[in-house]
Amino acid sequence: MSSLRSNVVHQRTGQPIQQGPPQTVTAGFVLDALRRWWKVSLPLGLILAATAASVVYVLFEPVYEAEAYLEIKDAKPYVAFRDQDSSRRFVQTQIALLRTPMVLSRVVSNPEIARLPEFKTKLDPFLELREKIKIETVGGSELLRVAYAGPSAVNAAKILNAVVDSYLKLHEEADARRVQQVIELLETQRTAKRKIVEQLRQEYKNLSKSVTGEDPFVTEKKQIRPDPLGDLENELARLEVDRALLEARTRVFKEQIEKEDITVTEAVIDQAVEGNPEIQQAEAILKARRESLADYDAKYTEKGKDNPRYLKLKKTIEEEEKELAELRETTRKKIQASIADSQLAQRKAELARMEAEVKDRKLQEQLLREKCDSGVEDRTLATGLSVELEYGRVELERAEKVFDLISQRVEQLRTEQRAPPRVTLWQKATPPTGPVKDNPNKLMAISAMGMFCLPFFLAVVWERLIGRVSDSHRFEEATRIRVVGEIARLPARNKVFQGGSAERAGRGITLFEESIDSLRTYLVLSENLKEMKALAVTSSVNSEGKTSVAIQLAVSIARASGQPTLLIDGDMRSPDIHRKLDIPLEPGLAQVLNHECTLEEAIVTDWSKYLHLLPAGVLRASPHKLLGNGAVRPLFDQIRESYRYVIIDTPPILAASEALVLAKAADAALVCAMRDVSRIDQIRRTEQRLASAGTKPIGVVLNAVPGSRYAYQYGNYAYSRE
Repeated sequence: MSSLRSNVVHQRTGQPIQQGPPQTVTAGFVLDALRRWWKVSLPLGLILAATAASVVYVLFEPVYEAEAYLEIKDAKPYVAFRDQDSSRRFVQTQIALLRTPMVLSRVVSNPEIARLPEFKTKLDPFLELREKIKIETVGGSELLRVAYAGPSAVNAAKILNAVVDSYLKLHEEADARRVQQVIELLETQRTAKRKIVEQLRQEYKNLSKSVTGEDPFVTEKKQIRPDPLGDLENELARLEVDRALLEARTRVFKEQIEKEDITVTEAVIDQAVEGNPEIQQAEAILKARRESLADYDAKYTEKGKDNPRYLKLKKTIEEEEKELAELRETTRKKIQASIADSQLAQRKAELARMEAEVKDRKLQEQLLREKCDSGVEDRTLATGLSVELEYGRVELERAEKVFDLISQRVEQLRTEQRAPPRVTLWQKATPPTGPVKDNPNKLMAISAMGMFCLPFFLAVVWERLIGRVSDSHRFEEATRIRVVGEIARLPARNKVFQGGSAERAGRGITLFEESIDSLRTYLVLSENLKEMKALAVTSSVNSEGKTSVAIQLAVSIARASGQPTLLIDGDMRSPDIHRKLDIPLEPGLAQVLNHECTLEEAIVTDWSKYLHLLPAGVLRASPHKLLGNGAVRPLFDQIRESYRYVIIDTPPILAASEALVLAKAADAALVCAMRDVSRIDQIRRTEQRLASAGTKPIGVVLNAVPGSRYAYQYGNYAYSRE
């Protein structure tokens, strides 16, 4: 292709013509495309816009959003004993709890909810519900907004109330179970501590009698003295209570791990199974085989289904279905075991954390106990009392304090069981009075506008693909081929005779004649063409106006020069000049080339004084045979001796290759292109073929330019014909 481009020579510079950049989509290009296609695009766009708007309106489903409000207090309500808690962590925990399978699985497993259209056709109702539940805090308040949106107002409220009720019930059960469990653990510890206190009391009583001879619990003598170890003993008692409670919780948690089986919800397992890559690949293969089998079923009759290939495919599908079922079961067990192992590992990690915390508490308790014991020894030495007796008294007091603390904790928890709940339902969901998306006008407008613009967009794309000539300037930029002239469009006869259009038709005829005369002036006065005698007027394909340009150009040259001019109809396949000028078709060029008559006998000289005509004649042999035997060049040399100007109307270059023979025999070639019809790529190939054949292409003349556009570009300077 590059070699062909280098052969196209610009007539003004003599340099090879290079192909320009592809035609860019500018504003002018878009306007030209719309100008050509608006009569089709406008009604089609209106139809598509109306259809799109109607489809959106019919398919549009209003969305109703039900909402409920929960109140989560920053501080836990209490009756008499205030409990310190992290409100932020508590709120985040409740938001996460609302989305968990523990809450939502109860909802979707409810038969009344499962029968609703929102979940009846869903493969995984749990995931559908979790995706549509919206949870958000209202500003900086204690309110939590929970919302659900669906196509039915009643169902939306019903589903949301089921979610809220499930959550509140689960929260209440979990909170009550946790408090009751703590109370039971504390009661167990209190019973054990009561026995220890009674035992220490008896030991201390016996020791006191043996040392002092007195019963410390019945004597009225009281020693009031400051106790510097009181704070340490109180802290030691508190640590002992906390450690005992934590040990009890750890023991219960460990028993739960050992006794309770870990259950994994079916929805979670199903989701993991469907997402397994191996199963997805097997399903894809099986789907393709089933489609092939369906094609066989549609193609063959019952007798044809005995085909071995059909039977083999059917058997393969049955085997693969069985293998897939086995793979699903195996994968399901593995996934279930994996999830269970993961949850067990999490529980064991939590147990290890609790056991480590127990060890840490024991270490703190041991260090504090050693400190207390050291203080007891120091106080014993200072007072002179028996060490054993003082130790016994301290141990008894410490055990009594622990017992009292446990009793206080039990009473606190029992008292606070009657406290108001921390999470309350502030507003229950009711069916919304109106949908949140009740007006499809916006979506209808967007869809209608998009579909309305679609035909215009396709028109621009189509014009970009076919690349038609619409403007001489853009054509030259895209091809680097020179446009030597533009021919105004000749008004159609049916418009000339319509009432009130005679003056306009006259202006159109004047512009047409002026554009032809302008082209003739350029050709006659151009320095590069001053030696030219024979000019071939051609085109890329048919119906591009070359015959009309050739006739009018020949008339203009003959009239202006007053010298003998010959117009040759070289299109022997589809001659047209004889019909337009009303002359006989034969004898003509075909008969001259076939030596059936002489040149003088074929030329029509009585049509005009200075313009003579050589019709195409009747073709009785292949045009390639007539033009390829070397007779064209001598014939044209003979014609040049008798005529100053010769205009040759050739066949289209791309459609009839013999046109290159006529163009090469001429002195130059002029390519005709019709505005809004001719294609840029075809003109480019025509120029390349002319240049490759050794002709001298002048450039392109663009015809059928609207009179208004021609007048705008070149002016309208008419003269009086009176």
